[in-house]
Amino acid sequence: MEGKTLNQETIAKHGPADEQITNIKSKRQYDIIVFGASGFTGQFVVMEMGRFSQIYNLTWAIAGRNTDKLQDVLNKLYKTVDGYEDKKIDIIYADVQDINTVMRMAQTTSVVINCTGPYYIYGEVVVKSCVLTSTHYVDVTGESLFMEKMAYIYNGQAEENNSIIVSALGMESVPADLGVEFLYKNFSGELKNVDMYMKLYSSSFVLTNSAMIHDGTWKSAILHMATYKQRKYYRNLLDELMGITRVKPNVSKILHRRQINMKADKEEWCLAFPEPDQAVIARSVHHAKTKDNLPYNFNVRNYMVFGGLISAIIGLFVFVLLSIMTSFNPIKTLLVRYPKWCSFGIATETGPNEKLLENSRMSLTLIGHGTTSEKPPTANLKDITHKDNTYKRQTIIKVKAKNPGYGFTSKAVILGAITIIKDQINIPKGGVLTPASAFRNTLFVKRLMDHDAAVFEIESDLVTY
Repeated sequence: MEGKTLNQETIAKHGPADEQITNIKSKRQYDIIVFGASGFTGQFVVMEMGRFSQIYNLTWAIAGRNTDKLQDVLNKLYKTVDGYEDKKIDIIYADVQDINTVMRMAQTTSVVINCTGPYYIYGEVVVKSCVLTSTHYVDVTGESLFMEKMAYIYNGQAEENNSIIVSALGMESVPADLGVEFLYKNFSGELKNVDMYMKLYSSSFVLTNSAMIHDGTWKSAILHMATYKQRKYYRNLLDELMGITRVKPNVSKILHRRQINMKADKEEWCLAFPEPDQAVIARSVHHAKTKDNLPYNFNVRNYMVFGGLISAIIGLFVFVLLSIMTSFNPIKTLLVRYPKWCSFGIATETGPNEKLLENSRMSLTLIGHGTTSEKPPTANLKDITHKDNTYKRQTIIKVKAKNPGYGFTSKAVILGAITIIKDQINIPKGGVLTPASAFRNTLFVKRLMDHDAAVFEIESDLVTY
């Protein structure tokens, strides 16, 4: 298995299973199956699923290849979440190395929540199984190559089979993708440009020797950098197939200062950070224009907030260094095989501890620029002398979340699955979709806020000459 993780994808090839299997979703045994439930992210999803299933009266099960580990996860659920004294959750055996087992799993449920990564390696088998069985699918990946390859290969068949496939339902890219939708709906005028600034921080000082991330996240990041050519290849194919146009990088803002907190007169250093959020939003904007006939005529760029200049330079240096290192296969293999040592303890198999996660925070600032016919508060009739009687407008949106990497992500992917079940009339019938493309006309954002997963709010709205 380790060799496959390092060197190749799990190819979704098989024989008779290539034929679509007819199923009626309303007659399926489960509403949701959590696949890969014994993994680091999967365990968080199971705990939240235990709570949400009772709120929304859902039938569900968990699946994976190690049934003993899956049983351990359920035992923890039974001890942690109320309401399971006389209730048992089913365990289903499914292994990505045997697509027939994944197909059988997909046939029994309306939605599969896939927590098995890296998705570039293991994800296609699950997507293909869901498409062929007309099953809906959601995941938490931030891997651009995987998402765009799936869109290129399976979108047409997913549309035909009424299978809704939605990736990036986690910290990447729900805040950014749905944040842009929230900004657009609250921008009174013509939105022309959006700059997004993501800041990750701790709510309080935590003294710990815990890792910062799980080694699965590290491996996905390394594979993302190592597969630049493949990513470019599939992106070009997808853009040509669908007619997607993408915003060109603003060289002058690769490293720049910006006031992010409007309540503090302080500028912070930021770095351009286009993947994956900017790539996801490009598809969302294209879908809005071509499928929903919405007048989306604005550009979106994404940046990461580092604060100090030294931190930003170090961040840029590490990114460039890893990008160069991953271009050499022997070094890439070492980086993936020994994440703890190569990351100096930042990424480990045990991942961050509970205290570190509880204190982690995310704040995404979306600054929208455009024009409006609404006059500034100080304007009077004689002021209206410039062309078209239009004024400049700046609207700032904040999206905030606690424990964004795992707490928010677990809630977001489950609520995505629930929204597919509950709001299906307001979702495209099928296709490989982004979060915004799937959920812009649903109650998804409201559910995120109602269940304390995230806050979407207008911070300021200013009209000037």
